[in-house]
Amino acid sequence: MPIKGQGSLLPWLLLSAVLAGCVLLTGAMYEDQIGKFDWHQQYIGAVRQAAFDQSAAVSKRIFAGTESNVVAAINSRTGQLTWRHVQERGSPWGVDVVLHKGSILVTVCNGGDTVRSWDPTSGTLLWEYLATEENNSPAKALLVEGKQDGRSFVESVAVLTKKSLRILSATDGHELVSTEVWPSGESIEPALLHQTNNGQLYIVGISGHSSVHNVQFAVYTRVPGRGYESVRGGATAGWASPQSTQCVIAGDDILVCSEASTNSLYTTSLREEGTSFHSVTLLSLGFNSWQPDSLSIKLIKAGRKEVLLRLAKDHLVLLEATANSISVLKDLPDVYATTTARSQDFDIMFAVKKGSRDELVVTGFYLENLKEDQALTQVIAYQPHYGSPQQITVYAFVKRDGVTGYRALLQMEDQSLLMLQQLQGNQGHVMWQRNEALASVAAVDQVDLPVSETESKFEEEFGEESEEDLSVWQMFTRRITTQVEQLKDLMQKIEQYRKPVVKQVGRQLERDPFNLRKMIVVVTSVGKLYGLDSASGEIVWQYFLPNIQSFGQGRMYLFVQRTTAHFPHPPQAMLVAQERTTGNGLVYTFNPTTGQPVNTSAVSGIPQPFKVLQANLLPVMNHHHLHPVLIVDATHGVHIFPPSPSVLSVLKKNNGKMFLHAADKAASTLTGFSVTTFQDGRVELSEAWHLSFPLPSQRIVSVVSRRANEHVHSQGRVLSDRSVMYKYLNPNLLAVVTEGVERDVPLLTLYLVDSVTGQVVYSMQHKRATGPVHLVHSENWVIYHYWNGKFRRHEVTVLELFESQGDRNSTTFSSLSTQNLPLVLQQAYIFPTGLAAMAVSNTERGITARSLLLALPNGGLMTLPKNILDPRRPIIPTKQHQEEGVYPYIPELHINPLMMVTYNLSVEGIEGIHIGAAGLESTSVVLAYGLDLFYTRIMPSQMFDVLKEDFDYFFISSILLGLVLATLITHRLAAMKTLNRSWR
Repeated sequence: MPIKGQGSLLPWLLLSAVLAGCVLLTGAMYEDQIGKFDWHQQYIGAVRQAAFDQSAAVSKRIFAGTESNVVAAINSRTGQLTWRHVQERGSPWGVDVVLHKGSILVTVCNGGDTVRSWDPTSGTLLWEYLATEENNSPAKALLVEGKQDGRSFVESVAVLTKKSLRILSATDGHELVSTEVWPSGESIEPALLHQTNNGQLYIVGISGHSSVHNVQFAVYTRVPGRGYESVRGGATAGWASPQSTQCVIAGDDILVCSEASTNSLYTTSLREEGTSFHSVTLLSLGFNSWQPDSLSIKLIKAGRKEVLLRLAKDHLVLLEATANSISVLKDLPDVYATTTARSQDFDIMFAVKKGSRDELVVTGFYLENLKEDQALTQVIAYQPHYGSPQQITVYAFVKRDGVTGYRALLQMEDQSLLMLQQLQGNQGHVMWQRNEALASVAAVDQVDLPVSETESKFEEEFGEESEEDLSVWQMFTRRITTQVEQLKDLMQKIEQYRKPVVKQVGRQLERDPFNLRKMIVVVTSVGKLYGLDSASGEIVWQYFLPNIQSFGQGRMYLFVQRTTAHFPHPPQAMLVAQERTTGNGLVYTFNPTTGQPVNTSAVSGIPQPFKVLQANLLPVMNHHHLHPVLIVDATHGVHIFPPSPSVLSVLKKNNGKMFLHAADKAASTLTGFSVTTFQDGRVELSEAWHLSFPLPSQRIVSVVSRRANEHVHSQGRVLSDRSVMYKYLNPNLLAVVTEGVERDVPLLTLYLVDSVTGQVVYSMQHKRATGPVHLVHSENWVIYHYWNGKFRRHEVTVLELFESQGDRNSTTFSSLSTQNLPLVLQQAYIFPTGLAAMAVSNTERGITARSLLLALPNGGLMTLPKNILDPRRPIIPTKQHQEEGVYPYIPELHINPLMMVTYNLSVEGIEGIHIGAAGLESTSVVLAYGLDLFYTRIMPSQMFDVLKEDFDYFFISSILLGLVLATLITHRLAAMKTLNRSWR
């Protein structure tokens, strides 16, 4: 009996322990997923003009206007954005002028057609002025100051466009004056707008006529009660050119111009009648060498007689100008940029120049006596990947000990911003930096990270050496060495887990178990290359190529020739860009995980003697596991990088089986070529077919092919009657969209073209439809988004192609074999808004259902499952449709907030979406780039191949342990019960 009582009590004790554990677990909360697997970086673009905040006693903000038409305030202590306004996109110049004084902050954009006033503290829009002149050149502008009770104040804003002068109230923006400066019909380019000390406005323009060259000027004087009165004049200047002549006004009335074609300076007085120019050559000033492309002149400060002449990229000269002469005040060799600031009633010029080593030196000297103040000198370490300084903006202040101090904002050649702070002595310190080049991405790719040191030991053990070449003792030694290294690595991990250490700087990134962490390789339009850690967005490496630029439409070619899968060979990538000086091609190879160049003798790339038409990554590899790149020049010549005999042998075997296509959007033609390899190693292109679309009704706007490495898991679609509709999986299919006007009616046409034979597989037209067109092509379907002008709405059309007669008796597709035209199913949907970009998800094996990534104009990024855009959706569904899981057809597509992967974030100016495959089949990694960068993960079919991170391991373990104990206990109780029954 005592045994029976103890046996009956034990299960209750066990159940009580399990319930107590459950109560503790239910007290926990799920962790917020926002920001855990995604990151968002905000940028403003290349800064055109910057100014320190003057609305407070201590400047805590920097106001910037950029080439991306962004107005922003940057915290001067941290570099973070205080506020930002992204104005109208598509402006060719961005922000023309940023005007700031006191509490007035005004920006001028769109050639003077848009003028806005902002609150410096909050960035609130105070007023705006809009015009519709449609100017084709940036505007000039300044703040017109008045005086009241002996104090100066900003009373208006003067804006000079190519056609007119506008004077707006600084209080509310209403128009005070609007007048044409030059008589209508004359082609005069505005050169400058200047205000004298007595309030007069000087306007100088350069005649654009080819036969007569002269400099025109107009003087506007304010008359109380009558507005502004103008006086016009001019002077003959056969040397003047609107493209190369630059002018400034020194003092109040001395006009100084520079002309690169004559290598001379010209000066005159605007107040004297019968104005004529006095010329001064650079040789007469004592200079023997200069760069004509860099020759320019700049006013250091309004009202002063000194001007700054740039002779070269790193050579400036301070000049003093009068009506009849120009004299050299100070030669500034090795100086990149200068600016002027006022402190303690003195004007100080700050200059940035080269140091003796890899360093930059900021110096300051007083303009009154041209003496340098050593207390203003600071030396900072110089990194070559920044390029040379382009601009410097200084905020000068008086320290507590009465000494002048300053902070300096440097804009570098790679479009990065550096904030400099003085330390003790002459040592300088970079407080923060902003990499604004990331706002203009020209090419991007995601590269797998290398394996860890432990896994690399396995690669070395089972490497390229055959086991037949090794003895038993050598194989045994390798195995023991590898296991010892594994044991050491295990002990290190245990020690790190027990005593967490500080993050090691400069440590090479390693691949995670699911290959979710990538190296994002970004190439910007300015020539800056970045390697970003996909886990956090931090910059791992950066490299600058100042001699390259983008091809048409701001793109470059970036290819990953060898991944990290071919150990011990390092990964390799190739960049094909355009050389800035000649316009020819340039090839640069580098390691995408470290950023180091492969060819140390060509660290700036290898210039090519031809212009690049297109570049493609070949699907073959050489004996070093390297995919060559085939470059086609403007004359249709073929170049292979790097050349390899093994690649040529493979090309010979596949002679005439490789095809390329080229689209000429200007002529609206599409041409196909076959790659022919001769016995002597020459590779040439032979025209295989040619399509010409009629102009102006059909102008090519988009050509999209399938992803080269796309995997298709399912070859068909099972219907309710158990029959199969086999997909038309043509890997050579091109989707071509043309746009134009036919009989005064807008026309949008889609063609599906076989790139091997040139056969038009399918075509359809949309009348009264226009772009912009966004198109994706994947597997056997094509989806495109456009504007329907007839019903004034955005629409999305989906085409899905199936085999017309059963399946093909082949595992591969051949465009040359006789094929029937596919069965095309199509359907259109109404989309509530326009799109900025569109892409389709991609996974490692193609098992996961496809999903569309849609970039909305408001900065949102949403996912849309492909089955929503099924062309077989019926209006009245039947039981067969329900069995197949086909939704009923509803023409309107709604934006579901649950589908927004950016949740409440706004990713401004999205221009493209790059999607990579992770090691998990359920997951795709997404990078949306434009003005901002946004990175995240998506799981179109949910996470079906791994447990979630909030999975309750403790609870499951407790249940399993409880079941095991309960099994043992019940087994013991059953045995005791059987024994007791036997004794009865």
